[in-house]
Amino acid sequence: MTILNRKPFRTVGAPVSTPVQTVRRLVRTTVDLLFPPRCILCGGLPEGETAPFCPGCATLLERERRQPACPTCAATVGPFEISDERCRKCRNRRPWIAKTVRVGPYRVEANNGDRERDNVSTLGRLLRSYKYSGREESGPILGGWLAQVVAGAPWLDRVEAIVAVPTHWKHRLTRPLYAAETLTAIVVKRTGLPQAQVLTRVKAGRHQMGLSYTDRSDNVRGAFAIRRGATLNDARLLLIDDVKTTGATINECAKVLRRGGAAEVYAAVVVTVDLDRPTSRVFSSI
Repeated sequence: MTILNRKPFRTVGAPVSTPVQTVRRLVRTTVDLLFPPRCILCGGLPEGETAPFCPGCATLLERERRQPACPTCAATVGPFEISDERCRKCRNRRPWIAKTVRVGPYRVEANNGDRERDNVSTLGRLLRSYKYSGREESGPILGGWLAQVVAGAPWLDRVEAIVAVPTHWKHRLTRPLYAAETLTAIVVKRTGLPQAQVLTRVKAGRHQMGLSYTDRSDNVRGAFAIRRGATLNDARLLLIDDVKTTGATINECAKVLRRGGAAEVYAAVVVTVDLDRPTSRVFSSI
């Protein structure tokens, strides 16, 4: 006897898997047994909740993400270094950006205390592999962390829209991806804030990587402009970029936005490069 429209028996809290889902799960389990997933940073074996990182890399990343930063310029700071929400690096400056948040530092201090060496942090290595080595699986991780720090910013309720630091079409020809745009898309999705296409890059210039402190400022001067037809009308905007090295690029963008009518500009980046000297060798790596 054939019974039509018979529904499978289901127990509460135990949904029945379809044959396709069962096969996929078996295939995935078999592949993981034959080819265990590796840490995307060092190649070690992840354990439980540390995936896609090994326990060692996961610990370093968590430690770096917890490092205190200046609420104004996002530079790494020590105890009792903040006064009136500014650190020694930004205390006597009047920046175009009101406040900045970051995920973590690009550099970490060497074990011997040598701050002149360019010791790239674990977070910095993850960002570099994403930008320059095509490790696109790192994008959602970095974007998720950036969205977290933005969501925790005390000034977020003032922000009306998000603006990605734009690139020139010529630069797209030499990069596998443009990190600022992909990270912005993730933050927009996570926060629910709209993205405003109000800024454009009108001058290509050279890539900032490898340029000196002074050359970086000269390279981006006049490189950005408000898009034709865009009106800001005292808007309060959040600028997003992947890295803040000297601050030349993101400050130039903020200057154009403020002069174009924005009332306030905030910023969020994945990493900041804490420079003690303008001649630091870090310019050749980020």
